[in-house]
Amino acid sequence: MNLALLTRRYCLLLYWLMFALITLYQAQWPGLMLHPERWSYPWRAVAIVWALLAVLVGVLYVILRPETFHRSWGRLAGALVYAAGLLVVGILSVVTDMPGYYYVPAQFSVVTMAVMLIFAAFQVLSVLWCRRRNSA
Repeated sequence: MNLALLTRRYCLLLYWLMFALITLYQAQWPGLMLHPERWSYPWRAVAIVWALLAVLVGVLYVILRPETFHRSWGRLAGALVYAAGLLVVGILSVVTDMPGYYYVPAQFSVVTMAVMLIFAAFQVLSVLWCRRRNSA
């Protein structure tokens, strides 16, 4: 099978899986608690964060549509605006002494913005490279 097609098809699924694993790992820290001896692993909260991340990645998938993406500047601009909105909400939602899973959506927003900026830079450089190569 075509590696590029597999990458386009499953990249956002792997992106979600990466943050799902981060959520599992960070959920072991309960944050500030009045009675830490009563703490148990927060499976319900982890599942809620997983669902939230799935929705956020799903929206990104709908915007980018990676299987048919080929230098679509409108989709890229939409994804950048979406990532910037996530970044603002993520930054505004961070407070101290919360359980570890609470910080995963904010971390997701920061990484998503960085990935979108790198992807945009790669797309611009790719276009410039092709134009330079075709003009020579």
